[in-house]
Amino acid sequence: MQTLKNNEENRMTGSRVLVVGGGVGGIRAALDLAESRRNVILIDTSYSIGGLMTRLDRTFPTNNCDLCTVSPHLSESSRQVYLDLKPMTRLENLTGEAGKFTAELVTEPRYIDMEKCTACGECYKQFPGAVRFTPGLDPRAPTCMRYPQATPYAFSIDMSKVADITALQKVCKADAILSQDRQQTAVVDVASVVLSMGAELFDPAVLDHFGGGRFDNVVTTLEYERIMSASGPFQGDLVRVSDRKRPKKVAWIQCVGSRGINKGDVPYCSSACCMISLKEAMVTKERFAESIETTIFYMDMRTFGKDYELYLNRAKTDYGIRMIRSRPHSIVEEAGTKNLSITYALEEETLQKTEEFDMVVLSVGFRVPGSSVDLARRLGVDVNAHDFIRADHFNPVVTSRPGVYVCGVAQSPKDIPETMVQASAAAGMAASNLPASADLSETEMDFVPERDISGQEPRIGVFICDCGLEIGGVVDVGKMVEFSKAQPGVVAAGAVGYGCSKESMLLIEESIKAHGLNRVVIGGCSPRTHEARFQDLLRRAGLNKYLVEIVNLRDQNTWAHMAQPKEALEKSFRLLSAGISGVARNRSLVDQTLPMSRNALVIGGGVTGMTAALQLADQDVKVYLVEKNSALGGLAKSIRRTIEGEDVGLFMARLMEQVSAHKNIMVLTDTIIVDHSGVPGRFKTGLQTGLRMNYMQVDHGVTIFASGACPTARMPMAWGFMRGS
Repeated sequence: MQTLKNNEENRMTGSRVLVVGGGVGGIRAALDLAESRRNVILIDTSYSIGGLMTRLDRTFPTNNCDLCTVSPHLSESSRQVYLDLKPMTRLENLTGEAGKFTAELVTEPRYIDMEKCTACGECYKQFPGAVRFTPGLDPRAPTCMRYPQATPYAFSIDMSKVADITALQKVCKADAILSQDRQQTAVVDVASVVLSMGAELFDPAVLDHFGGGRFDNVVTTLEYERIMSASGPFQGDLVRVSDRKRPKKVAWIQCVGSRGINKGDVPYCSSACCMISLKEAMVTKERFAESIETTIFYMDMRTFGKDYELYLNRAKTDYGIRMIRSRPHSIVEEAGTKNLSITYALEEETLQKTEEFDMVVLSVGFRVPGSSVDLARRLGVDVNAHDFIRADHFNPVVTSRPGVYVCGVAQSPKDIPETMVQASAAAGMAASNLPASADLSETEMDFVPERDISGQEPRIGVFICDCGLEIGGVVDVGKMVEFSKAQPGVVAAGAVGYGCSKESMLLIEESIKAHGLNRVVIGGCSPRTHEARFQDLLRRAGLNKYLVEIVNLRDQNTWAHMAQPKEALEKSFRLLSAGISGVARNRSLVDQTLPMSRNALVIGGGVTGMTAALQLADQDVKVYLVEKNSALGGLAKSIRRTIEGEDVGLFMARLMEQVSAHKNIMVLTDTIIVDHSGVPGRFKTGLQTGLRMNYMQVDHGVTIFASGACPTARMPMAWGFMRGS
């Protein structure tokens, strides 16, 4: 990764995209652009990237570990040769027009040489007041890093709090302290900009009726996530802040600060809060004790995403989550026990009820920080009445300034899945403003030559992750290490904590070299999310990337058998044995590169299919747009106006005209698919098209399904519609 040079002003030229904000949306947009060979600069004002997601314990609707999902995307890999990460950096000014912007970037001093820092913690031990603390409930955080996989993996010093700079420099064995570090300015030529600054959470301390921040056992949803997290203040143990005892009754109050007219309230819904509370209540019973009584006070549950309603039903039927439709007015703390009394009213009863809980979680929504509003003003980008960036109603990633796009919560409140989709859309739009860079071969990347292991006996290294409590909280990692050491061909085995953290990966890499390992087994998370990262590790260590085997101890074992630790440990032994015997038979393989079709097949000529086809065509991709009906448009043709009053018919007419006239789009109406074959990048699909159903075959590298859905054929009488109307 590139770094700013130590001069006052540095001019960087070349076609690239600037992504502002290093949360999950900014990361997704940056990686999509990098994978399409667009040079990207990813900036964030914080000292590490990841945003709010890195402070969550699990994500819905899969209840997956959030770090296991995002951390593989936070670290260096071969696709990031196109990505330049700049933490502690802000966009000061943007001039020019789409395709020819000039951006002024200001980077604050870190006072740390990131190339040298090993995050050993010695500077914190000697100068704890000079190291920035982890946000959240943990006042004892040993580093400024917000989570174990912090990127970049380096400390940040507040030099104004250091009385003796020489003494600070002496404690750093890596000689990484830069006492003369200064604020730096860079002027960058960019073709387009993606805004993904995210948002902050509402602070309920202004609400006196909910304690005003005075009650120890009243926490926000984010603070509750930190309590449950293995990297949190209590190492993943669910306890009350006041007395460190496990709660027996926990209540969630929805819409705190949202959908109201009272002090501190905003009228809008923050979209994700209902699902967050459901997830936290389910995980509480799943991970800690089924006997913990969990109650959610709600106005109405807005579970509108894919499978979200099923998630709500699971919470009620499988987990026994109490759902009370009421909006409590106040919380009262009991003086002796510090328990919390909630008084509420039910729709079907006239008298109020009062109930006591051990903990209360306030479900708070999103707010746009003042820094984002100020940035939008300086960039000349419009915002709405609530300070979210105003986007085009028909293309919600397009802002009022051409060439500047937006994604995630900066545009409107939304959850992580929707943020990811919008981030990819913004990346696609931004990519159309500049050409792809030349593809880099593996020899041009930061890999050493592969060792020839042909004829060598297997020398296997086994490395077991505990993933906080995800694995180590269910099975004994030490026993798995001892078991692995006794297996044939294993010459090194050890526990590596969070195996996907940079520190652990360096340890594995050093072990490969020190023990002359020629094969590796990783006992940890899913290869779906982590395989590419460990393959890169082997290449850096001089081994063929196919000499690693990932044993999925988490998904296939500890998650499935959380309440059966003894049986789970026995299954771990069997899984590890299979992985070790399998990797012993692995041989070095060579990737074969085949020519790939640059064409795309889009199935469905509605608004989604036409938009996808147009975006690909603008990037010089040949598109076959297939529609079974005689005309494009789909269901959108029957809609007159949007809820905002926009003319859908006019929009559709313009869209169809653009698609039909585009030189890179072949529109095939009255067409059906009759056969399909091939592999990714080299597909062949047979079509029957036209009135005579003539057969034709098209070559394409990718397929996009945008076939839409059918409306309900007949409205139930209970809905108040006349049959046949």
